[in-house]
Amino acid sequence: MKSKFPGYFKLTKEEINQLWKTALFTFDANILLNLYRYSDETREEFYKILEKIKDRIWIPHQSAQEFFNNRLAVIGQQEKSYEEAISAINTLESEFKNSRQHPFINSRLLKKFSNLSKDICEQLNENKQFHNKRIQQDDILEKIEKLFNDKVGEEYNSERIEQLYREGDTRFSNKVPPGYKDSNKKDDVGRNGRQYGDLVVWKQTIEKSKESKNAIILITDDRKEDWWVRFNGKTIGPRPELIKEFKDETSKSFHMYQSDRFLEFAREYLNETINEKAIEEIRELRRLDEKRRLSEIRREQEKSKYLDDKESLFKDSQLLEEELKYLEESKIELYGRIEVEKNKLDNSDPSAFDTSQMEKLQKVLLNTERHIMHILVKRDELRERYKSMQSRLSRRKLL
Repeated sequence: MKSKFPGYFKLTKEEINQLWKTALFTFDANILLNLYRYSDETREEFYKILEKIKDRIWIPHQSAQEFFNNRLAVIGQQEKSYEEAISAINTLESEFKNSRQHPFINSRLLKKFSNLSKDICEQLNENKQFHNKRIQQDDILEKIEKLFNDKVGEEYNSERIEQLYREGDTRFSNKVPPGYKDSNKKDDVGRNGRQYGDLVVWKQTIEKSKESKNAIILITDDRKEDWWVRFNGKTIGPRPELIKEFKDETSKSFHMYQSDRFLEFAREYLNETINEKAIEEIRELRRLDEKRRLSEIRREQEKSKYLDDKESLFKDSQLLEEELKYLEESKIELYGRIEVEKNKLDNSDPSAFDTSQMEKLQKVLLNTERHIMHILVKRDELRERYKSMQSRLSRRKLL
């Protein structure tokens, strides 16, 4: 059974041990990009393991391209993190210095806090400046280049890429992993190539295994369900479809780790000493990323709801305006008919005046005016709802 359904069985300790002895370790772009986000100590722990297996590491060309495409943006994000931390400290200090409102602390503690805040902000600024130097003088890039020199896959030509795009369309429509969770990604130019990035990485990895006749261990911090089986919020392992496809294509084994598990298993199977704080830092970073991701999803959902509500309010407003226009025209017509009846009283033949008709017209006019007032109130309510929606989203910086 295991030979027919390899992806549904957990690897034995012996199988894992054999993989760590012989497999080729391939790295996704996010692993290299996260090196910019780690502390110096954690980064060194990661380098230590890469040095240990440097004869068996490799990067798909697509992963390398994505790394270079996003490197400056990640450096910029770290600069923003320092600025946000400095701003938060300054804001807190300002609140403590405001002696007219809570929270209050005594002057002795305030002086200590101010001095400590000054020292912290100075160090944060120093670290920010050091980090920003990597735009031009990048020690991390130099280390990556040294480790992965001559260990990057070849680029696909345009014909192969177009073929993969067509295959990707079919796979994504049938939710065949990996990559279908990226099907909504867009490119600035040309065809929407970003959505096929994971598929290109996957195909290049399979072809590397065929060429080298090696099993593959892929290290990725991508957590989407088109790579991983997830159950009750926990990551169980690679998607069974990936393991089967890889086995069918290469006759070799395929396994995956996220970066923290990679370090944990390296400690066991490479007999390396790994600082537990480094593993915990990586996990904390992932928790923060997940928190941001969920927050972004909620923001997108709220923005989407706003746009739906806005469209609904617009349609309701249009209907009200049309109804208001009709009632105003009816009101003008009623005034005209009432004037006709009044004119009959001024004529030489007042017997032509119909009292019941006049009462009926005046009653209809009164109801029409009440209806108009009701619509005007509803229109004002719609406008207030729209202003309230805009104000709420503006405060949350969604507009």
